[in-house]
Amino acid sequence: MEYLSLADYFAVFKRRKKIFFYIATTFFLLAFLFAANWSNYRATATVEVAQSDIDTTTTSPQETSSLADLRISRLQQKVLSIGSLVEIIKKFDLYERARKKTPVARIAEAMYKKIKLKLISSTLANPASANKASAGQLSAIAFTLSFDYSDPLLAQQVTDELVNRFLSEDTKESHKQARQTSAFLEEQLKLLEDSLAEQEKNIALFRAENGDVSPESFIFNQQITASTLMSLQNVESQITANLGTQGTLRASLATTSPYARTMADGQILTTPSIQLKALQSEYATLTAKYGDAHPDVIKAKRQIKSLKVLTNPKSNSSALRAKIADAKARLKAANKTNGPDHPDVKTLQKQLKKYKSQLASTSRKRKKKEGLIKSDADNPTYLRLATQLQAVQEQYKALVTQREALKKEQEKYSRAVAQNPAVEQKFAALTRDYDNAQMRYRELKERKMLADMNKAIEQGRSGQRLVLANPPGLPMGTQPSRKLFVLGGFVFALLGGLVGVFVLQFISQSVIGPRHMAALVGVEPLVCVPRIKKERKTNG
Repeated sequence: MEYLSLADYFAVFKRRKKIFFYIATTFFLLAFLFAANWSNYRATATVEVAQSDIDTTTTSPQETSSLADLRISRLQQKVLSIGSLVEIIKKFDLYERARKKTPVARIAEAMYKKIKLKLISSTLANPASANKASAGQLSAIAFTLSFDYSDPLLAQQVTDELVNRFLSEDTKESHKQARQTSAFLEEQLKLLEDSLAEQEKNIALFRAENGDVSPESFIFNQQITASTLMSLQNVESQITANLGTQGTLRASLATTSPYARTMADGQILTTPSIQLKALQSEYATLTAKYGDAHPDVIKAKRQIKSLKVLTNPKSNSSALRAKIADAKARLKAANKTNGPDHPDVKTLQKQLKKYKSQLASTSRKRKKKEGLIKSDADNPTYLRLATQLQAVQEQYKALVTQREALKKEQEKYSRAVAQNPAVEQKFAALTRDYDNAQMRYRELKERKMLADMNKAIEQGRSGQRLVLANPPGLPMGTQPSRKLFVLGGFVFALLGGLVGVFVLQFISQSVIGPRHMAALVGVEPLVCVPRIKKERKTNG
């Protein structure tokens, strides 16, 4: 309505001022009555997040503050839960009329909306990022807790109860968390100690099984392998030279007569066999000539017997075998006659054992002499060569034994050198796991000591805790204030009266002034007659 002037609007208002007064008065009276009956009191308490009196952590201020925010949020979930609020409603007999018609859980949900928890933040904990962070992201140093209710005393009491529950729950949670942290770390330490002991056992067993193949002995194994190879080559050359010496000695021994030359009756007697034949011929002659009792015959017979033993070394063995057979027969008969515990049986057992030992010894000596020299050899040159050959053969046996030992040693260290990379890889894995476990153990040990200290601090109430900074006071006025309702009602009454006037004017479709008339008919009026008020006649 750009064709209306301010005077036109004032004229409309003046014309309908009674309507404006009626509407404004009605709205103001309604607002005044609402303010008079308004009964909402708010009790507020301030709780401070007190820092630990003893600094035992390496946590930064930002992390400590964020932990405080999380701590308050967690306590809020517990204290302001539906179950907790139902307990408070029943304890203070809140919402008595509503509880008769509405379930108490619904009332608790409505009560939760009337409880306000506001964090009081500080930008000092993180000045660098304080300008970029929102108000809710700044670190909390305290918080306010308020509750709205129609009765100021109950509002104060409920707020005090809520604060006490916050403080009590904070204490219980701090003690519980300290105990659980210490117990958990102790259990983890026990498991890690068992794991370390098992790993140490595995490493010790691995070292014992692979002592020659360990990474530390790799260079030593290489050096020993090279040294053993050189020693083996030296022994091989010595064996070759020894075999040559044996061949030379055997050739010399084969061309040397084992017997010295002796003369008898103009004959050269070289060997015992030849001497035996000569004596047997002479014995036959002497027996025919003198008889068996002649001293020369007896002497010749004795010499023949000695030569037979000398030329037949197996005779001793035959005699011993005959004695063994006789002893066995007598032992068998004695066992049947006297039993196994009789002294004669035990004596025969000892004799049998003695004969068997003598037979074994004789057999060894005979085999040894048969391979070396003839048993009846008496030529010094032959005996010297035989002794040298025997010494060279013993040296050969020692060299062969040494060669076998060196071969085994070389194979052992060569295998150790070949296996070293795989063993080193496995040993590195074992030691790496062990070092990581040790590092983890030291970290857990430090955290366990810190947890024990925190546990002692929490028990003494010296750690980070909630402290009541400002207890809830008795509310002295409503929230919002009644004056604010009266002032708002007055403003609303004025606006309502104006809106009512212009709405009635719009509905009435009346012409407001000449400009309005011109806008309607398209022609301006020639004359505008002002409104003429008639004077009221008075009686008398």
